Amino acid sequence: MKKILKISLCTFVLAISIFAMFRIDTNAKTANKNGLKIIIEEKDNIEKEKQVLLDRKKTEETKEKVEVKREKRTITKTSEVKKSVPKNNPTTKTNSVKYGTFGRLYVSNFSVALYDYNVNTQSSSSLQTIVNNQDSAAYYINNGRLVIADHNYQGFSILANLNVGTTSYIKFKDGSIIRYKLIKKSKGVNTGPDLKDNNGNSFLNMDSDIIMYTCYGDGIMVTLWKLA
Repeated sequence: MKKILKISLCTFVLAISIFAMFRIDTNAKTANKNGLKIIIEEKDNIEKEKQVLLDRKKTEETKEKVEVKREKRTITKTSEVKKSVPKNNPTTKTNSVKYGTFGRLYVSNFSVALYDYNVNTQSSSSLQTIVNNQDSAAYYINNGRLVIADHNYQGFSILANLNVGTTSYIKFKDGSIIRYKLIKKSKGVNTGPDLKDNNGNSFLNMDSDIIMYTCYGDGIMVTLWKLA
């Protein structure tokens, strides 16, 4: 009887121990599950916070891009305005350039307005009057040649320093241009209606499209030009 009671007591103690161990294991599992749940929730919260930060960053970057675009547009518009505003009033500049009655001649770094005078017809302006005026050279047609004359002390002395091959041009008020190329330069004399070299040959009979001359020493310096 004692032996049976002892065995029963041992069995009861063992059962209590097993139950206690099961409780502990169950609690541990529950704790682990709860702990894992907390970790997962924390991880989710971190991910959510991370996404919020990323979204906020994207929003800020979008705002910055918009601001940069606005600044670029502003700079572009400002540049366009600056480009559209000329440094000098174009009307004033155009009006300050004299084109005479036959445009404006440009030779090297010299330029002068051309005014009509024809030695073969009556004219209200004399050749002398035209060349005496500042920024004024006379032009006329003689023997099918366009002739241009001006005083050497008003800038036409440039003719004596030109080399064959030099180019010049006449610019007209409408913006069109006729270019010429120097083919001959020679000393000569002005006999009145004619221009001759020192051998008595008329420059008007020589092949050229335009003749320019000016006083030079005791005679004249004559240059012959062809269309360039």
